[in-house]
Amino acid sequence: MTRKPQLRNLSVMLLAHYYPPEMGGAAARLHGLARWLVRFGHQVTVVAGMPNYPAGIVPAEYRGRARVCEMIDGVDVLRTWIYASSHQTSLRRLANYFSFVASAIVGGFTAGRHFDVILASSPPLFVGLAGWVLARSYRVPWVFDIRDLWPDVAVEAGEFTPDAALTRWGYRLAQFLYCRADHITPVTENKRQKLLTSGVPSEKLTVVANGVDIDRLTCSTNGSWRVEFGIQDRFIVVYAGLIGIAQGVEVAVEAANALRHRPEIHFLIVGDGVRRADIVRRAEKLRLTNITFLPSQPRETIPAILESADVALVPLKNSQLADAVPSKLLEAWGCKRPVILLAGGEAAHLVNSAQGGVVVPPEEPRCLADAISSLVANRKALQDYGQNGYEFVKAHFEREALARRMEQVLFKVTGRGRA
Repeated sequence: MTRKPQLRNLSVMLLAHYYPPEMGGAAARLHGLARWLVRFGHQVTVVAGMPNYPAGIVPAEYRGRARVCEMIDGVDVLRTWIYASSHQTSLRRLANYFSFVASAIVGGFTAGRHFDVILASSPPLFVGLAGWVLARSYRVPWVFDIRDLWPDVAVEAGEFTPDAALTRWGYRLAQFLYCRADHITPVTENKRQKLLTSGVPSEKLTVVANGVDIDRLTCSTNGSWRVEFGIQDRFIVVYAGLIGIAQGVEVAVEAANALRHRPEIHFLIVGDGVRRADIVRRAEKLRLTNITFLPSQPRETIPAILESADVALVPLKNSQLADAVPSKLLEAWGCKRPVILLAGGEAAHLVNSAQGGVVVPPEEPRCLADAISSLVANRKALQDYGQNGYEFVKAHFEREALARRMEQVLFKVTGRGRA
């Protein structure tokens, strides 16, 4: 008689280039997964770099230290040294990436316990190298979590050209890691299809989408953000997130310029990133008074900011980013905010399926301005879109259920399960 696998909890090492207190969808996804796996009874050790993203500045409590051990929401976090960078140049970006690979391998070797499985999250793609090395050393399986396909996303965003040497090298490294991972968890169905096309077998792929913790999105209803900035009587269009190349936040400034004759409409841009300074300068050059910029805010304040707005803006740089589903889309819906999505592909399909907002072409400020004007005149649609999005997230993107899916992947690759 064949014996069933031993039923027990797992010891998981999670390699995370981005992790709270850093902002952004990557940090939120990985912390959410780690937190839920711990709540399910597993032992999770996160190996992460010193916080520095996106400004490239390490907070004082971490500065000058090679190693920091801490606990966040019940999750053991081992911080390792990293070359801090705001990614102003490709050389600095690569130094940031590879310094974490090296320090994560050292940190993983010296974590002080045995692990059943390694979970490495990309991008950066190079985190997969650390996952592969540590898995071979511990003689355990490893799972490659793919939030974005790299270098595909860099080519689609216009950062790399398809025929560049770095692009070709990136594709070869990606294939090397895909072949050696025991399982791969892309965040969208479109990414799964691309991996299938690249030769990854279907039985090696499980979609584990981004999600939200509805119970943690405790939105304020007192409108304090409106009062603080003297815009309590305005129609507020908010963008809250990273301001990088792929996000295409420039479109908000141009739309604000197109709507400068509508004083009742105000834009609120919250976040930092490599494109922020250029966008602020553009707004100043246009002498716009209908747009306010705020630096990155603590994650726990984002729900209150979203709730204070009338509509959330979710842009992407161009329509080539067809397999991206920004986490800020789900967060806005979790706060019952309607969205204006400037993207195509899978994200547009979700918005249309949920009836949770309006889809307009990316990088088209005139179309964005027209969409905002239409929503100003239709408050009933705003309410319906927000409620529809909320119900859609509750049904399909609750983080607890998605963490359960990741748990099943970990059980599968380790050959273990639990009653």
